[in-house]
Amino acid sequence: MSRPRRLLFLAFWYPPSRASGVHRALAISRAFVDAGWEVAVVTVDERFLEEEVGSVDLSLLAEVPDGVEIRRVPFTTRRPSAVVPIDAIGRIRANVPLLWNLLDRRLARRVDRMRSRLPGGGRLAGVDERYLRWIEPVVAEGQELHRRTPVDHVLATGNPYAAFEAARRLSADLGVSFSLDYRDPWTIDVFSGDEVLSMPTRRLEAEIIEEAAAAFHVNQALADAYAERYPRVAERQHVASNGFDRNSIPSNACAEGAISFGLIGTLNAQWPLAAMFDGWRAARPDLGDATFDFAGHLGYFGRSAAVLQRELPSESEGFRYHGPIEKRAVASFYAKTRVVVVPAPGGAFVTSGKVFEAAAIGVPVLCIQGEGGGARQVLDGHPGAVFAEPDSASVAEGFLRAAELAGSWRADDVAATRAWAAHLKRELAVSCIVKEVEALVSA
Repeated sequence: MSRPRRLLFLAFWYPPSRASGVHRALAISRAFVDAGWEVAVVTVDERFLEEEVGSVDLSLLAEVPDGVEIRRVPFTTRRPSAVVPIDAIGRIRANVPLLWNLLDRRLARRVDRMRSRLPGGGRLAGVDERYLRWIEPVVAEGQELHRRTPVDHVLATGNPYAAFEAARRLSADLGVSFSLDYRDPWTIDVFSGDEVLSMPTRRLEAEIIEEAAAAFHVNQALADAYAERYPRVAERQHVASNGFDRNSIPSNACAEGAISFGLIGTLNAQWPLAAMFDGWRAARPDLGDATFDFAGHLGYFGRSAAVLQRELPSESEGFRYHGPIEKRAVASFYAKTRVVVVPAPGGAFVTSGKVFEAAAIGVPVLCIQGEGGGARQVLDGHPGAVFAEPDSASVAEGFLRAAELAGSWRADDVAATRAWAAHLKRELAVSCIVKEVEALVSA
């Protein structure tokens, strides 16, 4: 009897991390398990998530598919000299800490540059990636896993893109193919479309992507951009879009009662915050007792919460902040929402993962993004889509139009909208990754 195929999946952000890419990584691992594969996930250790990022959702651990083997590789962004016992702090550091930190950071950068020039590190010299130190321990872990039970393919999801280089090295060491999952483009600015980062970084990406057996991108615009940049491997660029998780959709959508505009996500400075909140303030006098309910984290890191808190409207302006909610509470939140709000920055390259579940709830959606944006394209044909440009006047008009539409929304509209959104299920979206990898392994 032949053994099951085995996938080595490099996913820095995996439960209990609450980073935006976790749900896609979960879906990919689940899709391979459902297809009969054994899956070993190499991810970062929980100490890093808890102490350095301050960003975890322990409820996500329950969503890890049965049978997935998780191997946690320690990592830190801290300099070794930054964490010392208090009784070991010297006189200079104690009396002039700012100067000491400046000199210490400069010394650490110089040491890193010297290390990159050592044998085996030349390819990484000048590369803009703060997670490079994760590569070698991941490669060592992957080699050990392969010695114990041979793997058939290595798949890496990024960011961080250190996982891509780790996958390339493991592919060469183990004699198996590897592929790349681009949750975000590496050296393309999603807002301007320009090339970014250093020349060594762009050169490294070119080397890796041209060696990879396949690369998966979240929308067609990005797949086309990478095909154009790397014409020799254009046929290896594929679209594996994001999608909605069925457990995030309430059994019954809200089609009556006071108008509640609902937004779930991680508030961040890339969103059109001023346009969204100023537009809400302008529209609210004409919205009666409508409320704007937001649930989610303020920023991706704990230290950013205080700054973003100041951006929020007050309760007297009809805005209600519910704080972070666990993944299992998402459906309950949406069950009370009559219009889902989706703020998305940028253009065609930016889809926004939340637009998929917003589309599937079954109620009207107010999408705040510029013309031609990726989130708008996902909602093209949605029966209840209302679009607003990222300026306060357009957003205010959008709130009013969405409220009017919600006022006439009925159960049959919910059913029709959900039927339209069925093609956006996450399992359908990532199934092409499994199919492509199976074709590669079978070739």
